[in-house]
Amino acid sequence: MGTRSSSARVTTASASATRRAWEISSKGSLKNLELNTVPSVVLNPDECRVRVRAIGLNFADVFTALGLYSAAPKGRFVPGLECSGEIVELPNGYAGDFRVGDKVMCVVRFGAFADEVAVPMTQMRPLPNGWTFEEGAGFLVQGLTSYYGLRALGDVKRGSTVLVHSAAGGCGLMSLGICEAVGAEPIAVIGNAGKEETLKERFPSLRAVIVRDRKRFKQQVKEACDSIGASEGCDIVFDATLGDFFQGGWDNLARGGRYVVYGAADLTPRGDSIGVVGWVKLAWKFLRRKKVDPLMLPGENKGILGFNLIWQFDKQEELARLLAELNALNLPAPKVGATFDFTDLPEAMRLFQTGQTTGKVVVTVE
Repeated sequence: MGTRSSSARVTTASASATRRAWEISSKGSLKNLELNTVPSVVLNPDECRVRVRAIGLNFADVFTALGLYSAAPKGRFVPGLECSGEIVELPNGYAGDFRVGDKVMCVVRFGAFADEVAVPMTQMRPLPNGWTFEEGAGFLVQGLTSYYGLRALGDVKRGSTVLVHSAAGGCGLMSLGICEAVGAEPIAVIGNAGKEETLKERFPSLRAVIVRDRKRFKQQVKEACDSIGASEGCDIVFDATLGDFFQGGWDNLARGGRYVVYGAADLTPRGDSIGVVGWVKLAWKFLRRKKVDPLMLPGENKGILGFNLIWQFDKQEELARLLAELNALNLPAPKVGATFDFTDLPEAMRLFQTGQTTGKVVVTVE
């Protein structure tokens, strides 16, 4: 592809001295989210300015608001990890392929809960033809999370048996798509039977679905493995649930298998804030959680890995490589399960927190 140059920053009439942004004044409650008019972002030399059209929600956003996310900034800040929109300003001397007016998908280290955001040039991709802004806002975080967890850590490949928790959610559906693209065999875990239709509509060839039961989850996984001819168990467990559902997956992990953890939804408090009772419940669940003895791992010949995607943002070359590999899979647009107006963002967070949604929860910005 050729390059387009810009000898100076290009600012359209839409750029403003101020922007609207949801800020967290103090962590601990969704009620501390405030919609304010704040100064426009100041760009670093490697950043462009994007007018936000849609914002994708993630469990990390809930954890951030509740004060449970260690990577969150101190003090007042604008949360949000991904969005889509239009470029309104490029860096001085930029000589790449993007230009003002291009529609893009972006992943950022906080700041997406706004109608304008600064985005490093390496952390955005063109919005694919035919995709809506809502679909674009639901792709990069889920895509990178699922691809990094399954490919880089899980070593997924053709023929792998993969247990996918929360399979009807954003990351779950993306993970099923990656499994389909590489020829792996997924076992989809969902919280209620009503979500199975979503799975079958999007993945008609899906052979194994588990409507999870706390009391018999281990047996459910064993039966699902047997039903698809994986009698030795799963090669990969991809889990953002943990809690009562960890042991059933771990006990059904085949020798040489990898248990990949990227969240703990079953331990997450519900409601706007944690409060004293919430902290007590959280502490009780934490103390009761299942543990893995490292001394047993060599004998069992299996491993457990965990990751937080946000720490990969410091590794720009690796992040760019992951984005390129993800793009090469030509995955379909993500399923958008619910949309909310920008002014109703806290309500979108509350719905997302329930775990009753399917697909991606997206906030639109007019």
